[in-house]
Amino acid sequence: MRMPSHSEMLAAMQSDDSRYNGKFFVCVKSTGIYCLPSCKAKRPLLKNVKFHATREEAIRDGFRGCKRCKSEFYPDVAPDWLGPLLTLMRSRTHTRITEKELANRAGVDISTIRRYFKSYMNTTPTTMHRNIRLEHAHSLLKRGSDYLTAVYDAGFESPSGFREAFVKRYGYPPSTRKLREMVAGNNPL
Repeated sequence: MRMPSHSEMLAAMQSDDSRYNGKFFVCVKSTGIYCLPSCKAKRPLLKNVKFHATREEAIRDGFRGCKRCKSEFYPDVAPDWLGPLLTLMRSRTHTRITEKELANRAGVDISTIRRYFKSYMNTTPTTMHRNIRLEHAHSLLKRGSDYLTAVYDAGFESPSGFREAFVKRYGYPPSTRKLREMVAGNNPL
């Protein structure tokens, strides 16, 4: 694989462009660390920057992985706390999970969790959990559950809030003909 041009690599590094992750590694001579182009650590002086095509080249040249962007584990760079949080979200379809509870479970500040979800999952943790609960309610309705049972079983506090969230997620209200057809098996989604 051919590395991008030097100016392209500099631009990618300076804009924290994740599209270049894995295409090259940014090595910082003053610290002895190699990073992904998208690393959010303080930008090094350009005179201290060296580029390598592969992680192996960077290691052979005496650099070690960055703890912030976890360059030594790329492309598997998920933080340790992510798996347990996703498991918690998937298992709690009946109640809302507060941000405080997420932060306590992860052992990190909620701003770190929000930042990770926004950067790597294009959503927030609360939106993701609400969507998991909506999927649960949608499944209940498809199986013939009544509206209010689905609302409260998915942890929503009001039918109107549930309806609004449902329409936003699925594009139709939960009591439409489309959903009734799905329940009857005429229009599977």
